Amino acid sequence: MSDNETEKKTPVVVEETEVKEDTTVGQSTIEASTGISMMKIYIGAILLVAVVLLGVLFKLEKEGRSSTNIFGTIIASQEANRSVAVVNGTDIKNEDLTKSIEQFMELARAQGVDTSKEETMVAVRTQALEVLINTELLRQSAIEKGLSVTDEEVDERIENIKEELGGEEVLNERMATLGMEADNLREDIKEELLIQALLDQVFAEEAIEVTEEEVMAVYDGAGGEEAGLPPLEAVRDQIETQVVTTKEQEIVDELIQTLKEEGEVEIN
Repeated sequence: MSDNETEKKTPVVVEETEVKEDTTVGQSTIEASTGISMMKIYIGAILLVAVVLLGVLFKLEKEGRSSTNIFGTIIASQEANRSVAVVNGTDIKNEDLTKSIEQFMELARAQGVDTSKEETMVAVRTQALEVLINTELLRQSAIEKGLSVTDEEVDERIENIKEELGGEEVLNERMATLGMEADNLREDIKEELLIQALLDQVFAEEAIEVTEEEVMAVYDGAGGEEAGLPPLEAVRDQIETQVVTTKEQEIVDELIQTLKEEGEVEIN
């Protein structure tokens, strides 16, 4: 998505089905103008009979009954720009969904999921669309609160990612695997940082605390020392982090649900 369209500190899973993703990735929308210019040329330069013929070819090609490819660019552009959902007046394009599905598929395969199963493909599409909708809701909320991200912050995040992955070459390989261009990466990171800024603000307002009872519940629930776990004090920090993460996820879920109830989300 563009400006009319998340793993920095807290992984946010905005929806779960058969495939999980820790980072919500937005996509950029590519506007194609070739089809429009072709249409103007045809309408302005040929006779009425030819226009009617081309109209028939267009219909047949769209239905897969003709392979003339005269209108291939137009059809591809229309399909890419077809709205699959509308979030408070902002379209989520089919192109964005397609790219999101491809990225989810790559992640699923990396986790050993059989993506050839129909139920997996359906689950991936459902999750991919839900992620795009939830991300757009959070992005809009961040903007409404006056939050913003600078180019310097994006640059810093990219450098951190390079370091985390093991260098620029590794990053480029990952991007190629996901079919992502440099501009798309910058847009996604900007969106990630914007949403993270919103969540940081929300979490601060909630003033999340972890009680001793909650720590003990997690430790005992895992079996404690009797199950071979290290002493409680040795894993206390990890348990507290787990409890905080769980609470943060609940807060995000509630926030998204509120944004949906207060806004307008239409799936086409």
